[in-house]
Amino acid sequence: LHHSSRAVSGFEPASALSRSKSTQSKTWAPLKGSKNPNDESSSAIDKGSKSRPSKKKKGSKKVKLQRLTKVLADRGLGTRSQVLELAKAKRITIADSPDAPHEERRRLRGPSEQVPHDANLFLDGKLIPGPAPLVLVYHKPKFVLSVMDDDKKYVDQQRRHLGHVLEPRYVRSGMHPVGRLDYDTTGLILFSSDGKLTQALLHPKRGIEKEYVATVQGKVDKERLEKLLSDGVETTEGVHSAKLIEVTSSEGPRVDEFDGKAANNHEVNDGDDLHDEDFSGPYSDIRLVVTEGKYRMVRRMLANCGHPVVELRRERHGRVLLKDLPVGKFRKLSEEETSWIESLI
Repeated sequence: LHHSSRAVSGFEPASALSRSKSTQSKTWAPLKGSKNPNDESSSAIDKGSKSRPSKKKKGSKKVKLQRLTKVLADRGLGTRSQVLELAKAKRITIADSPDAPHEERRRLRGPSEQVPHDANLFLDGKLIPGPAPLVLVYHKPKFVLSVMDDDKKYVDQQRRHLGHVLEPRYVRSGMHPVGRLDYDTTGLILFSSDGKLTQALLHPKRGIEKEYVATVQGKVDKERLEKLLSDGVETTEGVHSAKLIEVTSSEGPRVDEFDGKAANNHEVNDGDDLHDEDFSGPYSDIRLVVTEGKYRMVRRMLANCGHPVVELRRERHGRVLLKDLPVGKFRKLSEEETSWIESLI
C-alpha cells in the first residue's frame, strides 16, 4: 500500500517521544478569521466551542467522534501510553484538509479532545497517515504461517508468517488476519481492523461461505463425490459436509516465485497428504464450498473420499473474491465488497 509523500514516513514512537516538550509553541493560535463558524466540519473538530454546529441535512452521515489517544493508537503511532504523551505535549494539530497550510491548523489541547476517526492530523507539522482500512485482501503464498508472530520454539527456523507482510503501522494498530489458511494452502485471506467484524466473518451461525479449488491426482467421479460431500464426510475432527460446484481437468500443481520448501515438514503432513510424489497425471480440480473453518478440514474430507489434495487454494470468502490478485499482494475492497462487509456489523 502506498501513502502520500506528505505523510509521516517511517514513524517510530520512540523517536517521536524523544523530542523535548520545550520545543513546542505555547502561544500558537489560529489566525483571526481562519475558521468559518458555519462550517460543520470545523464545529465537529472544535469540541471546545460553545456554539452548536449547524443542523445537518436529512440523510447526511453523522460524524463519529473518538478520543484523540484512541485515534492516534489506531493509526499505529505507538502504545496508548506513548500516544498519551504525544497528546499531552500538544504536538498534534488538526485541519479540514491534508494540504492545509500551517495557519489553518488548530493545535489540539490534550488527550481529552475528541476528533473524527478519519480527521486530518499532523505530528510536529507532518501529516499522520490515515486510519487502517476496515479490511484488506491478501493473496497468501505457500509456506507462510497464518499468524502475526511465530512460536518462540521455531524462531531459529525463521519461518515466514503474516506479521512479515503487513505494514508495520497496521501491525501496531492491531490489524489481524481473519481466521487462518493452512501453512501449505494459498489464496485469499482477509485482514481486519475490527474485532466484531472478525467474529461475524468467522462465526459458524453466520454460515458465511468459503470457496476452494483443490487439485487432486487422477480423475474424479463427480456424482459420487457430490453425494459423499453432501451427506457428510467423517474425519478425525468430526463429520463435515461441503457443496461441490464443479470438477474439471487440471494441468497439475501451480508453481510460482513464492513457493519454496516447507521449513518444518511435520507442520504440513498431517495424514491427509498421501499423494504420490512421482505422479505424472492426469490431475483434476475440485471446486467446492464450505461454511466451517476447521483445521485442514477440506484436505481431510477429500482424502477420506479417496482424493488426496496436491494443492489447495481459497478463492472466495463470503462476497469477497480473490480474482486476479497476484500472489503476495494486497488490495482494498471494492465498493460492492465494502457494502457487504459493513452489513455484517
